[in-house]
Amino acid sequence: MGLNTIYGGSGFMFKNLGKKRSEVRARRKIEQYEHEHSNAWPMSESPAPLPVESTFDAFVQDFGGKKIADLIANKSLMPLNADYFFEKHNVIAELKTLEGIYSGPSAFKQLVQAYIDSGCTGSDVMGLIWREEDVPEIVATLIRKRIRRSIEQRIKQARKQLRKSRSTFGSDDTRCLILVAMDQQPLFGHKTMLFNLAKIMGDNYADEHTDCVVYFNPNMPTKIRPDGMEFSGWYPFYRDNEVNRELSEFVNLLGNKWLQYYGKRTGQINPILMLENFDEMVVVLDGQ
Repeated sequence: MGLNTIYGGSGFMFKNLGKKRSEVRARRKIEQYEHEHSNAWPMSESPAPLPVESTFDAFVQDFGGKKIADLIANKSLMPLNADYFFEKHNVIAELKTLEGIYSGPSAFKQLVQAYIDSGCTGSDVMGLIWREEDVPEIVATLIRKRIRRSIEQRIKQARKQLRKSRSTFGSDDTRCLILVAMDQQPLFGHKTMLFNLAKIMGDNYADEHTDCVVYFNPNMPTKIRPDGMEFSGWYPFYRDNEVNRELSEFVNLLGNKWLQYYGKRTGQINPILMLENFDEMVVVLDGQ
């Protein structure tokens, strides 16, 4: 069974990941939600995955936004522009996916390649597979670097596109939003991807060219217990407190409407659960 939720309330800052102060409260909140809604829909196989980019394009049209590609007469300029313009809200957004970053069908091949590139032997790989040995630190270090580099490449490209589109369609007051979708199963879990994304933004990109980043997981829900409900979420975080106050209402509205839209497309609709802060979001992302 699928569960549509929106996490994060007003979100959190690029440079403030917080501590797990709210874990017990979040688990109680989620368990109460499961108690109330677990019988709302019959248990069934997971729905077929939806193509994220085309599905989100259709959602934006339904929401009242516009594809920037549709506003450009000279199509040769399209690669330099962001994806969406929400003129009513004065927000420009770019959608990036994280497929292929130690996720999906290529994940294990990438893991084995990291062992090879680190100088490890076939026996070391077999130790991971058959003896459940820990990943050697030299391999883990290389994997962390590659995850960070791959995410950062996408962020850099998104920021270039946002700057171009804001100069063309917006103004100095236009807010810039990066939407990051993980639509394949990440080998090291959603929390690893979100933490890397947040750290990259906090270390290098907490400026006027990126006001907010949203991580979301269409097709790849999580759950806090093996027999629990599944969670497909919306995880916003912001450049600073001022942007949070100004932009969170729109971002939460966008997330709320997206989760409703996605739920209707998959046939799995439940009331949306709001989790209040990053600590509570991590509880859900700790699940598999």
